[in-house]
Amino acid sequence: MLAEQPQWIQNLDGMHLLTPLRVLLVIVAAALVTVVVRVLIKRVLRRTLGLPGADRGRAEARQRALATSLRGAIVGVVWGTTAIIVISEAGINIGAFVATATVVGGAVAFGAQTLIRDVISGFFVLAEDQYGVGDEIDLGHASGTVERITLRSVRLRDGTGGVWHVPHGGVVRVGNMSKSSVALLDLEVARASPLPALDSTAAQLCAALAQHPEAAGRLAGEPAAVGISDVRDDRLVYRLSVPTGPGHHDVVQRLWRLLALQAFERGELLPPAVPFTLVKVHPDDAAAERAQHAEPTA
Repeated sequence: MLAEQPQWIQNLDGMHLLTPLRVLLVIVAAALVTVVVRVLIKRVLRRTLGLPGADRGRAEARQRALATSLRGAIVGVVWGTTAIIVISEAGINIGAFVATATVVGGAVAFGAQTLIRDVISGFFVLAEDQYGVGDEIDLGHASGTVERITLRSVRLRDGTGGVWHVPHGGVVRVGNMSKSSVALLDLEVARASPLPALDSTAAQLCAALAQHPEAAGRLAGEPAAVGISDVRDDRLVYRLSVPTGPGHHDVVQRLWRLLALQAFERGELLPPAVPFTLVKVHPDDAAAERAQHAEPTA
């Protein structure tokens, strides 16, 4: 085979420089592939995640996290292949190394399958922008505000101050209350409440919420009276609705409940009758019952 090669290759082999040059070319090729992969990943993620109207800071954070994970995986494969080629060019039999690496890799993959599942799920959480730092989410196992998110798990803080660490692989469903939020207020009033007066009071509550100083900057639209949403035996359920900014749902609902409570105190809204059971016992019947259960005296 070497005799069929050009004379300059034979000369390099005679000077024992052919193998080092091959190794050098393989390393240079791996370095070029690494640079190209980094540039391509950065451009692709920038075009994919940099959508118009998206939060720039959040998009950049997702881009950095995804770029780091993708770049690490691809670069690891490239340089792992490069190491195998270099060892082979050096004349070392890599068959035993490959067989050993296969057995060890299979054992590690079997033992770390839960970790692999968590990392893959975390990658898609970041790629799909299911939630991010500062979002109010419900993961089924726990709910609260996202404080930190990694490829393996997410850290939440609930309303009582408790910190929850939830692996991505164990999450079946995700409810994100920070994407688009609507605050609803259901007013339960007496069944006999006049509808025109009820509509007027609801309009006043909507206007009062829109003008409330604590609601400034928290509302994403104008409050609206939806109307009667349910009719029961002793009450009417009248619904009010308003779109809110991310993370302001609970605050707006609290303000609206306080305004509704003040309307009840002023008599503008009539509360439903409280159901109760009245038991009437006649004095003669009670005395006869006591005499019937009394033990006879000797």
